[in-house]
Amino acid sequence: MTQEVRYAGALERAAVVATLIQGEVLAVADACVVIGDAASPLSDEVAAAAADSGMTEGLVIAPHAVDDIVLVTQTCDLQLTTSEENACLVAPVRRVEPEIARQALRGRLPRLAGLPWLDDQSVADLSLITTVERSVLVGAESRGGPHTPEQRLHFADAVARYITRPALPNHINDVLVPFLKRVKDKHDKESPEGHCFDNLAEFRLEASPDIDAESPALSVLVLLEKADLPSLPRDVDLDDERIDALVRQGHGRAAEAALGSTDPLFKREAWTALAELWIRPAVEKAAESDGVGSVDVSVLNGDELSYARSRNAPVLDLQYLSTRPA
Repeated sequence: MTQEVRYAGALERAAVVATLIQGEVLAVADACVVIGDAASPLSDEVAAAAADSGMTEGLVIAPHAVDDIVLVTQTCDLQLTTSEENACLVAPVRRVEPEIARQALRGRLPRLAGLPWLDDQSVADLSLITTVERSVLVGAESRGGPHTPEQRLHFADAVARYITRPALPNHINDVLVPFLKRVKDKHDKESPEGHCFDNLAEFRLEASPDIDAESPALSVLVLLEKADLPSLPRDVDLDDERIDALVRQGHGRAAEAALGSTDPLFKREAWTALAELWIRPAVEKAAESDGVGSVDVSVLNGDELSYARSRNAPVLDLQYLSTRPA
């Protein structure tokens, strides 16, 4: 058999990946690898690979000891396999505690993407994405993939968010760290405030005139689903005195009102009061900063955030913002 015939047969065989979809979990062991420096390994895997090969310097390839991988490449890009398009991206599937998986699914841990179509403990580790030839996936048993358009979109968003989330200047991170600390301290706690954090869809950050301007004005957008924050008629205004009264009563009372109010207006006022309490330490820190002009907060539901505005208001990375605080 000539090399050309073998190559054509390999391409034809690999074309079966067109039946796979982004987010599908496949039983392919050790397909994800990391390249490390044998002289300065930063992980046990690389250290072990260097020791097994007898290498003391140079690059060493270490596979991740996982049994399953998840397909990261977009479904549409798998439809045609050619000599130029013959690779795809995969990430290792890890088993974690259910609470960690739930946080990943909610976007709280950007490097991890939840895989609820597999089980409540599996996540994709997006920090360990590997490129493989598509023939690696041929014949692999499928563990399952996203069941609904919503699940497919959610996984795609998680991948895009991890890869494209913007880096914020350090002086902006410094101002937002107190806000982040409140989120981390209260999230998932069995308290009204903890349950409010659970109900959040995401946080976004606006900057005027832009993030790179000298002393920009920052606005943190607190985004909820419409079911948790109903829209108000355009002629209805919030009562600032009621909001201020809730602010004076503190986080717990504002959270109770946000969860317990059935009136859309009172619910909106309670969420606004709670958001103002969350952002207050950042507001105070901005007053001491030369790099940030001001910080404020707005509460919105998904219907109220326009596409144009969302493009200029990136999602905040709640794990580290964009860099690990000192």
